[in-house]
Amino acid sequence: MTETQTDVFLYEPSLLDKINLADWPKTEFQPAVSVTTPGEGLKMRPLNRGDYQKGFLSNLAQLTAVGDIPENEFQDAFDRMKATPNTYYVTVIEDLNKGVVIGSATLLMEQKFIHNCGKRGRIEDVVVSDEYRGKQLGKM
Repeated sequence: MTETQTDVFLYEPSLLDKINLADWPKTEFQPAVSVTTPGEGLKMRPLNRGDYQKGFLSNLAQLTAVGDIPENEFQDAFDRMKATPNTYYVTVIEDLNKGVVIGSATLLMEQKFIHNCGKRGRIEDVVVSDEYRGKQLGKM
């Protein structure tokens, strides 16, 4: 069986299953949402190779200038990120009914020498399509 672009994720999808929003006491979600149920017809998952065709860059352009990136450059950047495991966690929310990426965020992990060679994570590039704002997706 051959692998399709949508089968190649930037990181292991099961990592998202370990996130429990109830563990975040200072963040309330009304109505209740979760990583596994972000909203009707929506799915939260790792970025995959097929997301170029699903408008990932167009959605990101609602946040900042992206540039004119051809698909081969997107795929090359994806492959470079994937080749650096445990570093890049780009997560998207897809509207399954429309087949488009409507939100994304990046967790970038950095290995440090300080704090006993600890790791530091930075959350960057959080964006939700203007049509879907107000549904707690960015907060999630």
